[in-house]
Amino acid sequence: MIYGIGVDLVKISRIDQSLARWGDRFLQKVFTPAEAEICVRRPRPASCLALRFAAKEAFSKAAGLGMRNGMYWKDIEVVHNSLGRPSLVLYQKAREIIEQNGITNVFVTLTDEADMGVAVVILEV
Repeated sequence: MIYGIGVDLVKISRIDQSLARWGDRFLQKVFTPAEAEICVRRPRPASCLALRFAAKEAFSKAAGLGMRNGMYWKDIEVVHNSLGRPSLVLYQKAREIIEQNGITNVFVTLTDEADMGVAVVILEV
C-alpha cells in the first residue's frame, strides 16, 4: 500500500546560482560528502546536485513533513547502483520516520532535461 508520494521540480540554474554564491557552505549544508564529491567531478555539477536536491524534497513531501521537525538535508542521501539506478539511504530523522510509520520500501526516480530536474519518491508500507 502507498504511504506517500512526493514530487519535486528544480530549476538547475537556481542550484548553479546557489553554488556560485555560497560554494562549500551550500554543499556542506545540503549534501553528504559522497554526494558533493560525485557531483563536483561531473561536467555539469549543478545538474547532478539539482537532482539530489529534488530527491530530498520529494522524500520530505512523501513523508508528509517537509524539511522540518528535526529532519535535515543530509539525513537523505542519493546513491546509485552499478547500473545507475538511484536509491535513497536514510539517516537520523529520515530513518526514524521510516521505522515509526512501518514504511518497507522507498522508490525514487530522477530525470533532467534542459534547465529542469525532477524527482519522484514513493513510500510503501
